[in-house]
Amino acid sequence: MFNSCKWAAAALPVLGLLFASGCSTQTSHPNQINAFDGATYDTMLLAHGALTSLGANVTVSYPKEAPIFNEASASYNAALAAYSAFRIQPASQAEVSAMIGNLTVAIVALENAFQTDMQASPANVASIRLHAKRLRGSAKQAGVTVSDILTELEIAAAVAHTIPETGPYAAIAEMVIESTSAALAAEIAAAGQPIDLSLIQPIPAIQ
Repeated sequence: MFNSCKWAAAALPVLGLLFASGCSTQTSHPNQINAFDGATYDTMLLAHGALTSLGANVTVSYPKEAPIFNEASASYNAALAAYSAFRIQPASQAEVSAMIGNLTVAIVALENAFQTDMQASPANVASIRLHAKRLRGSAKQAGVTVSDILTELEIAAAVAHTIPETGPYAAIAEMVIESTSAALAAEIAAAGQPIDLSLIQPIPAIQ
């Protein structure tokens, strides 16, 4: 299992400050079927926390992003359905992995839309992504498993931190940072606890 807060502090230093008070080493879940089951549950917790936070803000303040948010929520719901079926009959992990991959792509697309809304510097985005890629490579060499969705959420928050706090795009930047914080809070709260699918319920589309 990965230490999510250690990764945040190493890969994106600004997030190390943001989440330092809540960092804890993630443990396995006592009722997990196998390591894949536990890791998938953690990934779904992260996605659920982020999308739930973003959905509330998009509905109220950024309705123009509702269509792309709905694509992400649909991908999440498809991944949840596949994962729930796997927990009942753990046959093949391939379908669940594919659905998680689709969810990651959808979250990246949503992240890119918000980066456009924030007028984030392409150079800053490229630099942060390159830094994260290098550190992720180092983590893999060290045998540390890091969720793709966790990495993307941390990249999004790091980009948001480059937006001036007093500028016209500060509110949307803060929304992105809050969504990553909500995701990590959910994952940390569930560390070492039994898998509970009621914590990762389907996410409704924005009407």
